[in-house]
Amino acid sequence: MKIKEVMSTPVVVVPPITPVRDVARHMDYSGVGCVVVSEGRGIAGIVTDRDLAIRVLAQDKDGDTPVSQVMSDQPVVVRAEDELEVAFDTFRRHSFRRLPVATEGGVVGMLTIDDLLLQMHQLTADLLTPVVKEISEPQHQSD
Repeated sequence: MKIKEVMSTPVVVVPPITPVRDVARHMDYSGVGCVVVSEGRGIAGIVTDRDLAIRVLAQDKDGDTPVSQVMSDQPVVVRAEDELEVAFDTFRRHSFRRLPVATEGGVVGMLTIDDLLLQMHQLTADLLTPVVKEISEPQHQSD
């Protein structure tokens, strides 16, 4: 299965000059925990709700601080056409909970640990449905 089949879309993208106050508002409005920072088609960085708490609030920075000053630059990215195993390996090697998903045209989605867990639960349910159906049907005994 490909990453593009499991990733969340659309992804919220802001330019590096965006004030962190506006980034937080984008997160709130869109119901997301991270935002991709981009100029053009490339990914300059990523900022999470945790980054805002630790790098802005805890450091007494102003809400007008540009997101480029608090983002994690050079984020690890997976490709939309990669198999899910690539994402599992990437999550195992790093302590991330979210990965930007890109194509040649730029960022196209976000893959989260939650996306993978939901996919695993759905696969498990799909596998168990016929078994449960067979078990729950009455067994007929021949005379």
